[in-house]
Amino acid sequence: MEVHPPDHPIHNWRDLFIHLGVITVGLFIALTLESFVEYIHHRHIVAEARENIRQEIEDNHKSALDDVTLVQKALDSTNNDLGTIRSLRDDRRNFKNKTLDYTINFEQLDDSAWKTARETGALGFMPYKEVQTYSTLYAVQDIVNTQALEVLHSEEFSMSPIVASSEIMKMPPSDIDKLLHNTSDLYVQLHSLKGLIQQLDTQYGAKLNK
Repeated sequence: MEVHPPDHPIHNWRDLFIHLGVITVGLFIALTLESFVEYIHHRHIVAEARENIRQEIEDNHKSALDDVTLVQKALDSTNNDLGTIRSLRDDRRNFKNKTLDYTINFEQLDDSAWKTARETGALGFMPYKEVQTYSTLYAVQDIVNTQALEVLHSEEFSMSPIVASSEIMKMPPSDIDKLLHNTSDLYVQLHSLKGLIQQLDTQYGAKLNK
């Protein structure tokens, strides 16, 4: 923004006031236009951020439904493992032709649109309650992702007695008890994870229905 001196001499007070008036009106129009352009720009940023977050929540909603199915499948498999391990503990001959299945799949829930909105400053132009709702939703989502990683680590840890032994049928009783204990912990963690995903999915649905 530039203010230029008058292109002709000022001879009296009237000329001075006219010149100041012209400058004032010009500055007012320029500032108004600048504010209007910033307002439109901010509205565009907010609209784009809202749409990106809405799409991300919709995608995560679908992933959460899939995750509930995947975790339930892992629960069923782990429950079968527990029965197999108990059979092995009671009588090794019961383990013949049986297997243990430690397979857990999980679709991680994305937060890139939320992070982008925060980093670009779009959240600063949204109503406080709206930002608070998103913040709570993504905080729960972060807990779910963290819990899922812990379950995957527990899955690997559960198999440590098997890895340490050359043959399952020759595992000492102490290792069988350890395997049973580890697998029981895994089952509890999976059950907790399923509940968290279902709770989060309910929040996804409530947000999408608004």
